[in-house]
Amino acid sequence: MQKVWLLGVERDESLPDDIISLWADWCEEVPQLTDFSIPRCYFSDPLVNNFKTLELHLFPDASTKAYETVAYLRVTSYNKEILASFVASKNRTAPLKTLTLPRLELMGALQSARLSSNILKDLKLDIPCFLWTDSKLMFFWVRRQPERFKPFIKYRI
Repeated sequence: MQKVWLLGVERDESLPDDIISLWADWCEEVPQLTDFSIPRCYFSDPLVNNFKTLELHLFPDASTKAYETVAYLRVTSYNKEILASFVASKNRTAPLKTLTLPRLELMGALQSARLSSNILKDLKLDIPCFLWTDSKLMFFWVRRQPERFKPFIKYRI
């Protein structure tokens, strides 16, 4: 879709052949999603009901095309068994206005913060949250005082 926007194709114009081919490939893959399943009953497992620690872990990432985050609940039992369960994910296409990769990484971190807040509220949990990143610059930004940065960064940390 973003490619169509970038090309400036009007509603009544025909799409280029390469876009039509990509769309046809996507349409063929969609039916396979019915076979995809993720167990979501977090608190039915006996391990979860008898836990030593319960934590929320979030992993943001970005590319030039999109930024995303994924969240997992991590449970450690008293006998040191560990269970990790997928909770949610969010993704966004990168804005049409080109942003640097570090800024997109920061957008992913902001998305993680918002997602963690929603998860904790919806599941009625008061547990530690951990945000993991491979971006040293983003890590530096969130550890500094916001007032030291220009508005784009300042309002996202």
